[in-house]
Amino acid sequence: MSTVLGEAVLSALTAASFGLLYQVSGSNLLIASGIGGVAWLLAHGMGNATLLSDAVGALVVGGLAEFAAHWRREPVSVFVVPAIIVFVPGYLVYQSMVAFLKGHFVAGLQTGLTAIMAAGALGIGLALATAIIRPLVRGRQWLH
Repeated sequence: MSTVLGEAVLSALTAASFGLLYQVSGSNLLIASGIGGVAWLLAHGMGNATLLSDAVGALVVGGLAEFAAHWRREPVSVFVVPAIIVFVPGYLVYQSMVAFLKGHFVAGLQTGLTAIMAAGALGIGLALATAIIRPLVRGRQWLH
């Protein structure tokens, strides 16, 4: 199994785990975890993890979640929250705090700013999905 495909499977399992924590149940849990895995595959299948791949991943999560929410008649957050968690830059924040605690202020600041930019890329991707895809999904009767 290729590395990116294996990471996508692990991302889907991570999304499923967080979905269980947020009490997403049944087929909605499978859909949310699938969205997380597919988004990871599409975002990181093009190369190294960058801010662009984070934004693309968030755009895919947001877009697929809009379709799933409309199809399943559930709130979008049921699908977005578990699926987006795989892109959250928690490890970068941890590295930044460790660097600060060790007295490496420049490295801590650099890593912290990278984490903030990654979080911003996620926000932009989700906002674009909501702004572009939601009107298309909500305005079409063929999706019923």
